[in-house]
Amino acid sequence: MTTNKTSFINNYDDMILSPVMREMYNNSAFYNVGYWENASMLLKDACQSLVEKHLALVSTEKPLHILDVGCGLGATTNTIKEKFPNAKVTGINISERQISYAREHYPACNFEIMDAAQLTFPEDHFDLIISVEAVFHFQTREEFLKEAYRVLKPDGELIFTDILLHDSHWVGNWSVPKENMLRSVELYQQLLQETAFSIRVSEDITANSWMGFCEHIRENKNMTELANGLQKSIIAYLLMKLKKQS
Repeated sequence: MTTNKTSFINNYDDMILSPVMREMYNNSAFYNVGYWENASMLLKDACQSLVEKHLALVSTEKPLHILDVGCGLGATTNTIKEKFPNAKVTGINISERQISYAREHYPACNFEIMDAAQLTFPEDHFDLIISVEAVFHFQTREEFLKEAYRVLKPDGELIFTDILLHDSHWVGNWSVPKENMLRSVELYQQLLQETAFSIRVSEDITANSWMGFCEHIRENKNMTELANGLQKSIIAYLLMKLKKQS
């Protein structure tokens, strides 16, 4: 394992598993900025709402094999399983500690330690891939998109949220590969058009996601400096749906 990858895992583990962060997320196993339907929501409920925004885009009927990429502590994977109880739902993450937590708390799901840019699944394996707020971390998003296309069945769907930043200081420079620092939505759309996927949905949900989170931590957690920094750093928070053509 490379030094950069080891550093990323250690830093992310320290952050996501810290008692302070778990309390901030209302002792849930979620970890995203959420989708804020109103300012009075709990953070865990906003996180749940963001996952449901992904699931609302699923048009694949009765998917039997579903992959959750960058599954964190497993709450998203479990929500997907509750939506599709007859499916085999697999969550992957590069962190052994996070996967251990997920396996302990969500035994109905399958969890594996795996790099999103180096999937070990066979071709044409999944009906549906979901990734919540993780693609910008991968080394790189281009490699992940190639792998996702390979392991999806024909007519399979990839539904994900991704983040474009002016700079990565406030989210942690260690957490975003320099190759993922695209400076405009136009460049991002060009990247997607160069893949074999068909783009079905491209929605900017920055106002309800990123900005809602910034307002929450500013007003409820007294994290004014962080909120202002995050707010200035964002270009766009995008909800995407891609399809593998048959």
